[in-house]
Amino acid sequence: MTPKSIIILGAATVIAVGAAAVSLNANQAGTGVEVSGPVFPGLIEQVNTIAKVVIEHRGQTLTMVRAGKDGWTMAESDSYPVSAKVAEKVVVQLADLNFYELKTKKPELYSRLHVEDLGAKDSQARQIKLFDAGGKAAADLMAGRKRYNLVGTRKEGVYIRKPGNAQTWLAAGELDVEIKPGDWLVSKIVDIAEEKVAKVTIRHPDGEKIAISKPDPKVRNFTLHGIPMGKQLKYDTDPNNVAAVLDQLNLDDARKAGFVTFDADKTINSLFETRDGLTLEIAMVAKGEEQWASFKASTMEGAKPGAVKLADEINKRVTGWVYALPSFKSTRLKRRMADMLKDNKPAS
Repeated sequence: MTPKSIIILGAATVIAVGAAAVSLNANQAGTGVEVSGPVFPGLIEQVNTIAKVVIEHRGQTLTMVRAGKDGWTMAESDSYPVSAKVAEKVVVQLADLNFYELKTKKPELYSRLHVEDLGAKDSQARQIKLFDAGGKAAADLMAGRKRYNLVGTRKEGVYIRKPGNAQTWLAAGELDVEIKPGDWLVSKIVDIAEEKVAKVTIRHPDGEKIAISKPDPKVRNFTLHGIPMGKQLKYDTDPNNVAAVLDQLNLDDARKAGFVTFDADKTINSLFETRDGLTLEIAMVAKGEEQWASFKASTMEGAKPGAVKLADEINKRVTGWVYALPSFKSTRLKRRMADMLKDNKPAS
């Protein structure tokens, strides 16, 4: 989303806010006292000047910084690119919030709305702050539970409280305050469909090797090689799940290379080979509860032009970075023979 489009969107939002305010004044709903007007007056005129978005929740902080004309980065992820569409969306959503109904002033009831202080035990609140390029605060809000049954033009709402203010409100409008880095960062690592994969080799630190292949693309399932006598696959499709790891492989987080160390006795190394000659090496190691991986693309002799182009594209994106992988993907790269095999059924 470019600054120009933000201005256009901002104009549309002003109209929407005005229409919603009329509707809100015309309808009584809930048990509180009806109120109206923007939660942050004048913010819609500032959306193009917002330079930093900060989200805090349960001791975690996410800081999105506008980096140049069209880009955003996340400080906590070593300035990895943030989706401009996502970052600018939350700015516009805050500008679009309209007061709907007065709620409680009693701190002991804040937790019911999820607008308690961040330091409160088991706090569910999410604090969001906006700053301009000079570091001046443009918005500060405790965002709580959502509501989906408002009366009037806008059906969706959110419970809110401004820090330092005892009053809570139900506000009309959408507000998506995500708390995982992967919800903000440019998420794509690679995207290679299972049917394009010809062979996968996984080597575990202790020397165990998992090899699957499907030379004929018309064959339904991949073959797991080296199955011991007396054993068979638990599920015929299990090797297919390994081959599908690269299909829409998105990150959970990203850091600069060096954030993790790929020691030989702890690293799982995988090699994917595609039908058009692209190869992708993945080194994966555990850090805490997450699996972090590095990627390197190359091509085999005789690779098709499309494979060469894709390898260059992948390397431009992944070189110098390591990625926290979604657990459902990393688990497949950790598969061992014992995980995929069972004893043969005795002959009847």
